[in-house]
Amino acid sequence: MMTTILALLILTATTLLVLGNLRMVAHDTYEALSSAASRIRQSGNPKAKLAFAALWVLIFALSYLL
Repeated sequence: MMTTILALLILTATTLLVLGNLRMVAHDTYEALSSAASRIRQSGNPKAKLAFAALWVLIFALSYLL
C-alpha cells in the first residue's frame, strides 16, 4: 500500500512539473527536432537515415506489442 501511494505521489509530482513547464518542453522538443532535421539534410543521404530510424521504431513497436 505504501509503495502504491509513493508511486502515485511521484507520478503526480512529475506530471505537475511537466505541465508547469509545458512551454519549455515544447520549445526544447522543437529545437531538438529542427536541429536533427537540419543535420539529416546536411549529411547527404537523408533517406537512408530516415529508413534506419523507421526500422528501429518498427522493431521497438513490434517488440512492445507482441
